[in-house]
Formats: sequence, C-alpha cells, structure tokens
Amino acid sequence: MKALITHAGDFVRQVELLPIAAQPGSFHLQFSSKLTSARNPEEWQRNFGLILKTSELEALRDLIAAAL
Repeated sequence: MKALITHAGDFVRQVELLPIAAQPGSFHLQFSSKLTSARNPEEWQRNFGLILKTSELEALRDLIAAAL
C-alpha cells in the first residue's frame, strides 16, 4: 500500500509499505520523492528504505501515535 504524505509545490513524497512474502512477519517500508519541475518529472527517487518485523512496525506506529 502507498500513501502520499507530502505535496508542497513541485515536491511530492510518498511512503510505501509492502509485506515480504519470503519472510512472513517482515515488511519493506520505502520513502520516495519526485520533483515535478525536474528534467524527468515522473521519475520517483528512493529516499530511504527499511526492513521491519511486525513488532518493529508496531513500535513505529506507537511512536507516531504518541507524537500526534
């Protein structure tokens, strides 16, 4: 699943979370961005990625919930 988390002028950022089929209970979390004024405006750039277990993803969720 993907979610657009930033849209500020020409800058767009999305986050994607995918289960890893070969490693049950593990997920790939990927942050990507694109600049619509760039030479290739439709090209997403990978910014940061993590492999997280279910418990680690739950800890991240709890941290975000506490901050909000």
